[in-house]
Amino acid sequence: MALLKQPYQYVIDSSALFDLKDLYPERIFPSVWERFNEMCDQRLIVAPREVLREIKRGNDELLEWAEIHDIFLEPCDEELFLNQSILSYYPPQIIAKYSTRPWADPLVIACAKHYGLPIIQHETNDPNQYKIPPVAKQMNLECLRLVHFFDEAGWKF
Repeated sequence: MALLKQPYQYVIDSSALFDLKDLYPERIFPSVWERFNEMCDQRLIVAPREVLREIKRGNDELLEWAEIHDIFLEPCDEELFLNQSILSYYPPQIIAKYSTRPWADPLVIACAKHYGLPIIQHETNDPNQYKIPPVAKQMNLECLRLVHFFDEAGWKF
């Protein structure tokens, strides 16, 4: 019996979701949200459950959106193992900074690495910032900003 191929095509970070909400509000860009929601509903776009925990800190319309769209995955054992090795890319003071609040970055990278997917995110590519892009680059993962994702997906408005 053949295994079913997972449909996932992208892993999304909360930074991209926050920017999607703020830069492309649904009341002004409804067609962006229609296409985005369709991809989420098809599970072409996913995120680790920790992204949902970050969104919950906002308690706004993005949280309402997140509760409707089931894109949030529990990490498997391999992702948890990858997460531990990804943490080695971060200095101890960064890990300590996030020890008392949700921090999805390492799990976003682990999820992308596990499934071999690009990451949709909106963080800077400054190697001194310890954000997703420089760590993902070390893991040979592609990072896309929202507009690059729109272009790659072939969206025209």
